[in-house]
Amino acid sequence: MKIKDIKVYLVNAVWRNFVITKIDTDDGITGYGEGTMGDFEKTVEAAIYDFKPFLIGREVNIQEIYNFLYRHFFWRGGPILMTAISAIEQALWDILGKSVNKPIYELLGGKVRDSVRVYANGFISGDRPAEEFAKAVREMVERGFTAVKIDPFGGSGPQINTGDLEKAKDRLKAIRDSVGYDIDIMIDAHGRFNPTSAIKVANTISRFEPYWLEEPVPEEDIKALKYVKERSPIPIASGERVVNKYRYREFLEERPVDIIQPDVCHVGGIWALREIASMAETYYVSVAPHNPNGPIATAATLNLMLNISNSLIMEFWVDADSVRRSLLEDYFIIKKSYIYPSNKPGLGIEVNEEVLDKYPYKKLHLEFYY
Repeated sequence: MKIKDIKVYLVNAVWRNFVITKIDTDDGITGYGEGTMGDFEKTVEAAIYDFKPFLIGREVNIQEIYNFLYRHFFWRGGPILMTAISAIEQALWDILGKSVNKPIYELLGGKVRDSVRVYANGFISGDRPAEEFAKAVREMVERGFTAVKIDPFGGSGPQINTGDLEKAKDRLKAIRDSVGYDIDIMIDAHGRFNPTSAIKVANTISRFEPYWLEEPVPEEDIKALKYVKERSPIPIASGERVVNKYRYREFLEERPVDIIQPDVCHVGGIWALREIASMAETYYVSVAPHNPNGPIATAATLNLMLNISNSLIMEFWVDADSVRRSLLEDYFIIKKSYIYPSNKPGLGIEVNEEVLDKYPYKKLHLEFYY
C-alpha cells in the first residue's frame, strides 16, 4: 500500500483555520490528519507540500516515514515542521486502521477505559464583567459539561496589577456562586506571567479551588516553571508548546508540572504523544492533552486517551460548533462530560469531503494580552 496523493485543506472556523491533511493510497484508502495552529497555517501547509515529493510512492510504514521526515532534513524540530509531520502521521494511522478494519486504539494495544472525561473550552476570557464569565460557564454546565476552562486575567501582562487580580477574583467568585463547587474550573494564564506574579496569582485564587493553573509562566524556562510549581497551592499544568518528545524528556526530568498537556497536532502525531505519555507515567505525571483544535485532532486525541493509563481529562472545544459538526458525517458522542468512541476503523470518524471547501481560509490572528 503506497501513498498516491497528499492534499491540504484550510478550513475557517471563526477565530482560526483548521489545517486538514488528506492522504490517498493506491489501494483506494483515504486517511485524514490535522495540523491546526493559531497562526502560520499557510506556513504549515507549505511545509506539508514540501514533504509531499518525498512521500509519493512510499509504502505506508508509519515509523519509517516519521523517522525520515524528522531525521532526513538538516533543520529539524520546531513548531512548523513538527506540526506538518503530526498532520501527516495522523493520516497514516487513519489509513492503517482502515486497512485492517480496526480503530487506532486497538492498534495501540487496546482500551483501558470505555470513555474519556472532557472539559469545555470556548475561550471564556477577555476583560469582561464577572457576570458574563458566570453566564458562559453556566451555559457549558447546562450543556452537560462538568469541567470548564477559563482565562479570568483580562488584559494583564507579565506583572499583574492589583486591579486585574481583583477582577480575576470577582470573576471566579461569580462563577462559583453560579455553578457551585461540583464543577471543575481550569484556569489558563496562557504563559503570560513572570514567576512572582504567577505565585501571587496561585495563592490568591486558590480559595476558589481551581482544578489546575495552566501555563502560569512561559514553558521555555523550565526552572521558572518548577519554581512556581513548588510554591503553588494549585496543581500546575503546562506543555502545550513543547513540540517533540526529546524536549519532553527534559520537561519531565526537571518535574516542573503536575500535569502535562501535549498536543497531537504539534508533538509529532499519535505515536509521539503515546511515547510522551509513557515517559510521564514513570514520573507519576498525568496527561491532559491540549486540544483547542478541529474534529480530526479530537478523534486522534480520543484514540490515545482510551489507550493511555495515566490520562486525566481532555480538552473539547465548543466554539464554531456548526463548522465542526458539518465536517463529520456523524459527530462525537458526549454524555455527562464523557466522550465515547464510535468504534469505527481508523480515527473512528467519516469526514464530509464536500464541506472541506465550504469554509475558505481567512487570514486571522488571535490577540493575546502580553
